[in-house]
Amino acid sequence: MEQPFISICIPVYNGEAYLRECLDSCLLQDYTNYEVLVCDDGSGDGSLELIQTYQNKYPQLRFYKNEKNLGLVGNWNRCLELAKGEWIKFVFQDDYISKACLNEFVKRIEPDTQLLVSRRHFVLPDDADSDVKTYYSSTVRTLENTCGTKHYYTAKEISRAATKHISMNFIAEPSLTLFRKSALDTREGFQPLLKQICDLEFMLRLASRYGVAYIAEDLCFFRIHKASTTNSNVSSNYFELRYIEPVLFSWLLLYSDGFAPLRNYLNSVQKTKLHLYFRLKCYKAARENERLKAGHKVFDTAAVEFKAIQVAAEGTWFIRLLDRII
Repeated sequence: MEQPFISICIPVYNGEAYLRECLDSCLLQDYTNYEVLVCDDGSGDGSLELIQTYQNKYPQLRFYKNEKNLGLVGNWNRCLELAKGEWIKFVFQDDYISKACLNEFVKRIEPDTQLLVSRRHFVLPDDADSDVKTYYSSTVRTLENTCGTKHYYTAKEISRAATKHISMNFIAEPSLTLFRKSALDTREGFQPLLKQICDLEFMLRLASRYGVAYIAEDLCFFRIHKASTTNSNVSSNYFELRYIEPVLFSWLLLYSDGFAPLRNYLNSVQKTKLHLYFRLKCYKAARENERLKAGHKVFDTAAVEFKAIQVAAEGTWFIRLLDRII
């Protein structure tokens, strides 16, 4: 069996709490032809010291420290720039993978495979209440409950599902994926416009072009905890996440070159729904921005940069009626 060279990318920022488990899982793989690339974005905890102890012990570990803080998306893209592998496997600092992970992914690679996803496995805190457990065990949107369980999802299936569940990440978090670096081609890496659903945008851009090969096994473990980036984002950037991100995301689906394949797979009803979603979200964001009077320049900036947002924010009679109904 051919053993392609894989880069496991671990972007780090103050990740000491779970970083040891993450590094151990990545450095003790059954697979042999890979590197572990750790890119630190200015950690102020004990992450650097911990990484250095591993660097001295494992020659396959490469460590970079950014000269300045690049932020979450910037650090993810820095990993893409530095990775030497033919294939990219992100593993975030809170997450970990099984010892057989890389081997099992590689077994599923076909000549035309560009993106693979393993089954979601959420690691919840011991004190998680029943509602949280129910949400992550049965409510959260996944490939299986969105498109049915199968070994391969076509680009058309993914594209049409994305317009049915707009802004919902039914594909996977980056830690659950493996993708061919050349699939990025000349297109961008992770979209810096987005803070929370940047992973959805990236994976959907690949999946709507190439489809998704699916592995119904628990190979990657995505940790949910109170100090996670997701929770931090929600608490500190509520207006942007609640109102601006859906606007920018739907704008990208409608107008960016990266999503031209997705738009080609949509029928007229799906295209109309996507346009209405965009216009309604623009109108809601504009009204909320006025109501708060809190100087959310992010909306004004978006409206100036993307004229379609400014026009849609004015709201037609139909959008105003739709806003009252929904």
